[in-house]
Amino acid sequence: MPTVDFYCKKTCKSCQKAQRWLDEHGVDYRFIDYTKQLPPREVVEAALRERGAQALRKRHPRFKELKDAGLEVWLREVEADPNLLGRPILVWPDGRWVMGFGPDWEDLFA
Repeated sequence: MPTVDFYCKKTCKSCQKAQRWLDEHGVDYRFIDYTKQLPPREVVEAALRERGAQALRKRHPRFKELKDAGLEVWLREVEADPNLLGRPILVWPDGRWVMGFGPDWEDLFA
C-alpha cells in the first residue's frame, strides 16, 4: 500500500483520533501540519467544489460570515487561514483524497 499524505493539526482531536487509527491499522503515512503546508491546491479546490461550505470548519469564528461566499472566496480565505479548512485530509499519490475521519475509513484501506 502506498504512503498517504496525512494533512492535519496536532492539537485537533479528530486528527489525533485519525492518527491513532492509522497507527493501529499499520497505514504508512506522512504527517503534514496543514497550517504550514496546505494540501495541493487541486485537492483543496475539489473539496470545496464537492462539499461547498461543508468543507469549512463550522467552529471557525468566520464560518457564518463565509458559508455563502462561494468557491473563489473560500479558496482565497483558506489560503490566508488554513484553519478554515476541514480536517484531517488524506491524499494518495494518485490524487485521490478524503476529508474528515469516520467509520468509512475501514473501506479506504481494505
